[in-house]
Amino acid sequence: MGANTKRMKREKQRRQDRTWATLSFVSGALVGWLYVRPRTRGLTSNLIAYGLKILGAAFSPVLVLSGALSAWLAARSGDRAAGLAGNMAALLGIHFIRRVTAPQRSLERTFGTGLAQVQGEERSAATRMQHRGLRHRWMPGQVVTHPRPVVVRDVGFATVPGTQRELLCDLWLPAPEVPRSGLGVIYLHGGAWQSFDKDVMTRPFFRHLTVQGHVVMDVAYRLARETDMRGMLGDVKRAVTWMKANSAALGINPERVILSGGSAGGHLALLAGFTPNDRDMEPVDVQGADTSVRGILAYYPVADLRTLNTYWSEQSMHPIATVLGQMLGYFPSEGYLTWSRLVRKLFGGSLDEIDQDLLRFSPVAHVGPHCPPTMIVQGLHDHVIPVADVFALHAALRTVGCRAVLVTLPQVEHAFDMVGLQISPPAQAALYEVDRFLALLI
Repeated sequence: MGANTKRMKREKQRRQDRTWATLSFVSGALVGWLYVRPRTRGLTSNLIAYGLKILGAAFSPVLVLSGALSAWLAARSGDRAAGLAGNMAALLGIHFIRRVTAPQRSLERTFGTGLAQVQGEERSAATRMQHRGLRHRWMPGQVVTHPRPVVVRDVGFATVPGTQRELLCDLWLPAPEVPRSGLGVIYLHGGAWQSFDKDVMTRPFFRHLTVQGHVVMDVAYRLARETDMRGMLGDVKRAVTWMKANSAALGINPERVILSGGSAGGHLALLAGFTPNDRDMEPVDVQGADTSVRGILAYYPVADLRTLNTYWSEQSMHPIATVLGQMLGYFPSEGYLTWSRLVRKLFGGSLDEIDQDLLRFSPVAHVGPHCPPTMIVQGLHDHVIPVADVFALHAALRTVGCRAVLVTLPQVEHAFDMVGLQISPPAQAALYEVDRFLALLI
């Protein structure tokens, strides 16, 4: 009986040792993957590698803890390889967190000590930055999402001229006990102009904004299955016009409307914000209304459509992802379109015929002194959009004297902010800068 008990104990210990060794190697592999720049680019089919990098960055604090713990336990069992993997996970994870949350000075360099020229008011930046935003660049659990906002779903903000097609949005209003900031944020989702919808993985972000007193208008603009690029831009202009016309009911200042978005939504936010009251870029039904905005906040946007001719090429989404997207209603019935097929829907021609349209609908083509204060948030390992174009756009804005802020996050992928906001170092580091930028525009 004693011998059996000892064998059972030894077997149990071996299972535990294997478990901790596995955890060490998994933690080390996930953290190590953060240091690998992706070779693929554009609409990649390597979704597993992309997803692991997103999760690894968001949950890097957990990987640090699991690596350290498993390394210690592996060392006790004499497994040097597992101990080395766990230690690597802990040390590289700490290095990643320190890098991605390091102080950035772009906001201070851009706005200086005051905003008298931007706001036309005698209020200092220091005063405006004493806001209800994040107090630290990163701290687990610091993102406040209470009190819960009032959410009004599927509000019609326009009808497409000549049709019965109603454009819808969700309104995120601060709780009654939260003082209003007067700022209205129009948010435009990503999805390569052909997929996704409002209210997709943005709720923690919106709740955080409403706690600060901001009003959020989450817009479901038409996609490539319904309209072209001009039509999408028109929907954004209609959203700006509607928010300003209903500013009193929303409790915002009509002069404090912000355009925001991620990826394709960031492109549309920049394009609409850079072309205010431009008759050539606005639908007839909003001409005569003021479509200018107070500022622009763009996460990992497309800055120059022309680059996508070679950057995206003919890569397509993984078939399994396409099927899941179709089942959820986020992808078009014909599947996730490659760039050459997508441009036919967006511009009505082949790649050889639409070069001028690509330039006309690129934010970089509309840079000028008229552009409002702009913040761009960009991960430097982004494989979906050309990072160099974002740097070029920021440089162009600064050259013409615009107040442009570029927040860069090393070793961070596309859509990094959509996962684990309460614990993610890169998502919180970006949000810390976003909070201060929005506070400066009130």
